[in-house]
Amino acid sequence: MKAQDTPRTVRIATGLWLATAVFVLFTTAGLWFQRGEVQRLTDWTSGQVTSFLATLTAVALVFVVAYVLLTRLFLKRKNWARITMSFVAIAHMVWILFVGISASNLVTLLLLCAAIVFTWQTSTAKWLAEVREP
Repeated sequence: MKAQDTPRTVRIATGLWLATAVFVLFTTAGLWFQRGEVQRLTDWTSGQVTSFLATLTAVALVFVVAYVLLTRLFLKRKNWARITMSFVAIAHMVWILFVGISASNLVTLLLLCAAIVFTWQTSTAKWLAEVREP
């Protein structure tokens, strides 16, 4: 598949999905470096902070791996990957609301919304439908 064969909306959507994965990865890693601040703000013990950060990291890695793998399949013109990725993104949004809103979570929400919009553009749907045509 050549870059010029891929519509601009597909390239933008791909970039947004991968940017989301990278952003989530770096944001999560950054929390580990701010461990002391998390402990100070929450008044939790060191073990509680570690457990909390481990849970956040595990969930974040699930989303990151899902976005990377589904983006790859999306680029291979698998329509089901587009649908699955959208549902994963919705689950991620619900998770963010459950964990709490922060500046980095708002950026993640914006990236996810933009990625979904470009993933469901008409030109993207046509590009995916070309594979199904005889």
